[in-house]
Amino acid sequence: MAAAAAFYLAREPNNDRRIVDTVTAGNFESEAAHGYAGHDDSAGVVNDTSFRQARGWMRYALTTFDDTEVTVALTFIGASAPLNYDVVVEDSLIASRSFDVPSGTSKVVEVIVPFSLTKGRTNIAVTIRGRGGPTPALRELRTIQDHYELLRAGPAIDLPFAVSPSQIPFGVAR
Repeated sequence: MAAAAAFYLAREPNNDRRIVDTVTAGNFESEAAHGYAGHDDSAGVVNDTSFRQARGWMRYALTTFDDTEVTVALTFIGASAPLNYDVVVEDSLIASRSFDVPSGTSKVVEVIVPFSLTKGRTNIAVTIRGRGGPTPALRELRTIQDHYELLRAGPAIDLPFAVSPSQIPFGVAR
């Protein structure tokens, strides 16, 4: 019987990446909703899509879940030459990168944020700053997190013994 209970109560994580928050760079309403601030920056439009670029820095406040690791996804527009930039989260440098994608194309760059910087936080400050020149033209910034759902190990079954709801671990489908 113990084996049957263990099978019934087995938890299998269902890893599901979810976009938690999105800001559209260069869009006034979206930037205002995300506490935009910047220095030595400019906004523009390419192919009917807004963007923002900075020789200094640009910062946004994005929503996160407080219990899983965060990935910051930056969508940049290509340029005629490589552009160097830093990604800073909560005043901690997490990545220094070079972006070398041809003009007219876009690419998503994902940066994993150490969990120690986001644990217990429901929003984070993300700063993109130029290094030795302007940043790549930013179109969109997202926070992405894995969502773990605890699943029942199979279809509902009748157990040959009683299991009270208090014996089922938190998060298991009841």
